[in-house]
Amino acid sequence: MRWENLYVSGVASWLPPLVSADDAVAAGLLEPERRRLRGITSLAVASDAEQDAPPRMAVRAAREALRHGGTDPADVALVLHASLWYQGIDMWPEASYVAHEAVGRQVPAFSIAQRCNGGMGGLELAASYLGAGPASGHAALITTADRFSGPRVDRWNTVDVTMYGDGASALVLSTRGGFARVLATVTSADNSLEILGRGDEPFRRHPQEPVPTVDLGQRTVDGARAAAYEDLTHRYIDLLVAARTRVLEDSGTDVQDIARAVIPVSRRGTGHELHDLLGIPDERTSWSYGRTTGHLGAGDQFAGLAELTETGAVVPGDRVLLFGGGAGYTCTAAVVEILSSATV
Repeated sequence: MRWENLYVSGVASWLPPLVSADDAVAAGLLEPERRRLRGITSLAVASDAEQDAPPRMAVRAAREALRHGGTDPADVALVLHASLWYQGIDMWPEASYVAHEAVGRQVPAFSIAQRCNGGMGGLELAASYLGAGPASGHAALITTADRFSGPRVDRWNTVDVTMYGDGASALVLSTRGGFARVLATVTSADNSLEILGRGDEPFRRHPQEPVPTVDLGQRTVDGARAAAYEDLTHRYIDLLVAARTRVLEDSGTDVQDIARAVIPVSRRGTGHELHDLLGIPDERTSWSYGRTTGHLGAGDQFAGLAELTETGAVVPGDRVLLFGGGAGYTCTAAVVEILSSATV
């Protein structure tokens, strides 16, 4: 979808201290071969303290993103909050907490649980909301936050192609200006692929007891076997390529003109990675940064964009591809053009 008069006015992340992957190997938490194949050098790891609960981290990132863009909280018409894992309290609307603490009482707030594509999916949903012309406000705030605590999640091993880092990110969209212009967004979907996140697990009446450690890699294997999709890999690749192709076409951008690509923190170690599929050299992706934080759930793209702007790695005129995907399966891509520095 091509956009007119849609901007990123602010972006920010809040990350806890880093824990070295080598230290995890020494502690017996991570196998050396997995460390080598995944290429991740460290993970952001939050404390167990209440102050580092995911919604509280999200509020910190949200306030910083609003400050970066010089956005008055009263101008925010929508708040969306995306997450993968437990937010601290059962059966509780965490998005309302984030909205109240970062913006105010009256703004509509909704949670998004579309796995790792929650942040990027939220960006497109918020863009559509602003495009419809809300009764008040010209901005939307999208936040992400997760703390991948045990014992249910083993941050070093739960998912096969990456490792989970903690932290929060936030992005502010506006129809009145910003440091980057959103040229286009695209979401592609194949809902039949949800089985790769479900595996062969039954639907239960309540959470499983005793509490097992989640093994998403095994679920993928079991799901593929249960579905018997002979073209499973091709369908997944087709989904990613479709999003890439359409967003470049809608934004009028050649892949060679993409200055930087912010992609999910993931690496198979087989020589065929996501950047190869996208047609973008590895050195122009966010991998060198993401491998130091780990996979931030739904927040890789916003945190990566924040890092690019804070370090001056992008300049006015640069076009940046933001690319996300999550179990379900959905894939959302956006092309933004840098107009100026994000810092106010």
